[in-house]
Amino acid sequence: MRLKAFFKLFQAWDRPAQIGFALAIGLFIPALIFAAFAPTELRALAIGSLMALVIVAQLIFMWANRGMVTPYTQAQRHYLEGDFDSARELLEGLHTSGKANIHALTLLGNTYRQLGLLADSKTILCEALNIQPDLHFPLYGFGRTLLSEGQYEEAAEFINRALQNGAPIIIRFDLGEAFYRKGSMADASEALHAVASWVKDEPHRALMTAYMLYRMGEAQPPSQEVILDGLAYWQTSAERFKHTPYGKALHEDIHFISALM
Repeated sequence: MRLKAFFKLFQAWDRPAQIGFALAIGLFIPALIFAAFAPTELRALAIGSLMALVIVAQLIFMWANRGMVTPYTQAQRHYLEGDFDSARELLEGLHTSGKANIHALTLLGNTYRQLGLLADSKTILCEALNIQPDLHFPLYGFGRTLLSEGQYEEAAEFINRALQNGAPIIIRFDLGEAFYRKGSMADASEALHAVASWVKDEPHRALMTAYMLYRMGEAQPPSQEVILDGLAYWQTSAERFKHTPYGKALHEDIHFISALM
C-alpha cells in the first residue's frame, strides 16, 4: 500500500485505533534497536517482543478497516455461498444508485441468471458489454445466459469471444456444451477433450463432460461416484430453467444419467 493511501486510511480510523497503531509503531523502533544490541541471553526475548508488536499492529489495522468491505465484495460472498437473493439486493442497490461498475453489473447479470430471471440477466449484461465489449467476464456471462435460454448458436459465439479475450481455459466446457446442444458434435468433441483434465475438481462440469463424451461415443459412461458428486447441480439447473428448451434438455439428460446408476 502506498504511503499516501495509508495516511488517507489512517485519518478515517476511529481515535482508539489511531492511538493503538501509533503506539505499536512507536514501540517497534526502540524494540528493534534493543534486539540489535541486546545481550545474547536477552535476544530471544527482544525478537519475541518485536514479533508481538507486528501482530498487534496487524490486528489493529484489520480492526480499523473492518468497515471497508464493499457491497460488491459482500455480494460476491453471497453469490459464492448460493445466497442469490442477498447478492441481488446489494447489487441492485449499487445499480439504482449509479455506483455499479462493470464487474458489479456482470455479477448482477449472473445473479439474475441464477434466479432464473433470464430477460433481466441479458439486459444487465448488455449494459456491461456496452461499457467494455471485449471484457471476458460479461462476454461469458451473456453467453451462459443465452445457453440457459436455449439459444445455443449465439451462446457459442459469445463464449468463444470470451475465450479469445482471456477467459480461463475451463470455459471451454461451456463452449463444448453449447456445441453439443446445437448438434455440432465435432466442435463439441474438440472443446470437451481439451478441457477434460481441467474439470476434475469441479464435480458438475466433470459429470457433464463425461456424459456428453459418452453420448458421443467417445468415452466410457461416467462412474457412479462422478454422478453422485455432480448430479445435484444439474437437477437444480433443470428446475431453474424448466421453462426453456435448455431446461427441458437437462431434464432428459438427468433421466438418462440416473438410469446409468
